[in-house]
Amino acid sequence: MEKNNKEDSRLIQFLGGKTSYYILGLLILIALVIYFYQQIAFIFKPFVVIFVTTLPPVLFALILYYLLDPLIRRLSRKISRNLSVIIVYVLILLLVGLGSVWLIPFLEQQAKTLVESLPDLFHDFQQTIRQFLDQTPFASTFDQFFLSIDDLTSHVTSFVGDYWKSGVQSIGTIFSAVTTTFITLFTGPIIAFFLLKNPQAFYRSVLRIIPPAFRTDFKSLTKIANQQLGAFLKGQIIASFILGAVYWVTFLLIGLEFASILAIAAGLLCIIPYIGPFIAFFPGLFIAFQDSPFMAVKFVLVWFIVQLLHGDLVVPRVMGDRLQIHPITILIVLLVMGDLMGLMGVIFGIPIYTLIKLFIVFLFRKFKQRYNKYYGDSGVYQQADFSEKDYFDQ
Repeated sequence: MEKNNKEDSRLIQFLGGKTSYYILGLLILIALVIYFYQQIAFIFKPFVVIFVTTLPPVLFALILYYLLDPLIRRLSRKISRNLSVIIVYVLILLLVGLGSVWLIPFLEQQAKTLVESLPDLFHDFQQTIRQFLDQTPFASTFDQFFLSIDDLTSHVTSFVGDYWKSGVQSIGTIFSAVTTTFITLFTGPIIAFFLLKNPQAFYRSVLRIIPPAFRTDFKSLTKIANQQLGAFLKGQIIASFILGAVYWVTFLLIGLEFASILAIAAGLLCIIPYIGPFIAFFPGLFIAFQDSPFMAVKFVLVWFIVQLLHGDLVVPRVMGDRLQIHPITILIVLLVMGDLMGLMGVIFGIPIYTLIKLFIVFLFRKFKQRYNKYYGDSGVYQQADFSEKDYFDQ
């Protein structure tokens, strides 16, 4: 009896109380919070709107910050940091201006031509496969299959064509102040400018708000989060640029039509891990088959060789070994975040997942420490400490 009372007392202390009434009060309080939240959930809708509205420019600003900060650090060794930021921004504006005059119209025209040709390319690809299968014993088996997907493919290609036509038309006006992306394109660089100008100012302001007892944990969390976000955002952009450049050169070497737009599409879609690059693979395969079967073979070989080299050589060097996520986890995250947040969730699902994972690991480490304090005599949890080294060595 005395032993049971001791265990009950230890459980109450573990939960943060001194008497059994504390647990009862805690349960009642949780029930009341859930009930009142259901009644006043509408109050939080404006905060959701604010979060959804500010998320794209903030993420865009973070991408710019992580990309430009290494360059500005190098320049600031010889000149002031403020002047370094201004010089880099002026150079970017010049490049954007040149791109809007020459590159954007060229890509727009090539993309329009590709979109208009896509249904015919798919039809020709299908006919080529049919002619090949007619010479095999499996011809009758696949006839019904092709008939059943004819209607489906016509709807899909028309939808893709309409979707990309609207997207292509917006490319020429992306630099205009009346586009739907104006807020992100305008406010993102402004936020990034102040972050680059004095990156420690915001951090020190937040740190002053944090109670002194929690500042050590806060510093560890922000240091790891900064490393994780920087590794992913900077790494993905650099890896996408390298992939697009390599594809552009190799496509031109093999003489593939629409080489520029396919290379840019493959590079941009590389931001979506595993799934993204293959979205551009099938249009490229249709285009290659339109030329000749030998061109299709060359295209497939080039595509997978570049993907293999990119995955084994480029990604580990630009992403580092800190962002350790299993491929199956990545696919699950893409599916879940895509369903919850749409395209924004697909693109930024991985960094959001790493931050959630970081917070959960932190809370579980604190649970381990508290458990070891009250129940350590029955066996202790290992890896209960939390720091950058402890987190990455788990």
